[in-house]
Amino acid sequence: MATPPNPNELMEEAARWLAALDAGSATREDFEAWRAADSRRAVAFAQVVDAFEQIEPLRALHDPLPRPSRLNRRNMLRGGMLAGGIVLAGGTVAMQAAARDYAETAVGQRRTVVLADGTRVSLNTDTRISWRIKGTTRSLWLERGEIGLDVRAVAGPALRLSANGMRFDLEPGIFNARREPETVALLVLKGTADTGRRQVGEGALAQVIGGDLAVRPAEAAAIDRARSWRNGQLVFEGESLDFVVSEFNRYLDDKLVVADPRLSRIRLGGRFTNTDPAELLTALEASFGIHARRAESGAIMLSAG
Repeated sequence: MATPPNPNELMEEAARWLAALDAGSATREDFEAWRAADSRRAVAFAQVVDAFEQIEPLRALHDPLPRPSRLNRRNMLRGGMLAGGIVLAGGTVAMQAAARDYAETAVGQRRTVVLADGTRVSLNTDTRISWRIKGTTRSLWLERGEIGLDVRAVAGPALRLSANGMRFDLEPGIFNARREPETVALLVLKGTADTGRRQVGEGALAQVIGGDLAVRPAEAAAIDRARSWRNGQLVFEGESLDFVVSEFNRYLDDKLVVADPRLSRIRLGGRFTNTDPAELLTALEASFGIHARRAESGAIMLSAG
């Protein structure tokens, strides 16, 4: 029989997750998987959040709170101090985690939100963001999907964008950011961004794969696509059918499927409405003789005539 987890260790682990979520170094998907694996974890995390909400008045009276050393934090956690020992990574960080605002879109939807500093954030399909604009803090987290950013000039620090453990400091300008499971891409359409390792200037694309950062001039097609999705369009300039299908599927509940592998490398271009594949299907049949049929599952199967 497995040994039940020590309650203090559970609280410490929950506090680590709260601090990691706040710092942008953990994904919501990983957190939900951790929490769902054991009901005691969900209880511990709720207690962590509740405790920091209760000591918010102390923060107002003594701001900033002293940041204890790792040894002191561990002793307090195990000794049951401060509402069950919830002091990991500093009280300020964890308390602020509950102060974020959120916005999201479903598959095929778009919306725009305006932050308190005037920054406009356009959310593409199936996207979720959170942010905190308070005092000198200007932080935005891209939790999934793609956003367009019109960052406004205000007194104080740059807007900090976090995604998948990567951080970008955005000066006033226009940007496009996209997060996928293993990558983060930031396109600078106007202005500059700082990765902490190097500057990213206008017309450049910064791409992070794992811990590796690459910065290069953006292709004209990538810039066109970053601008066009805000108008509900997808633009292609000679990309493979595999790529076209994967881009379209981001916007569709009923996915496109290339049923014949021989068709995958066909290249095509054009401008299409992103939530309705009818124009694409017409072009595929007229130009390449590719037929579409709907499967019982709802998927749209593409095959040679």
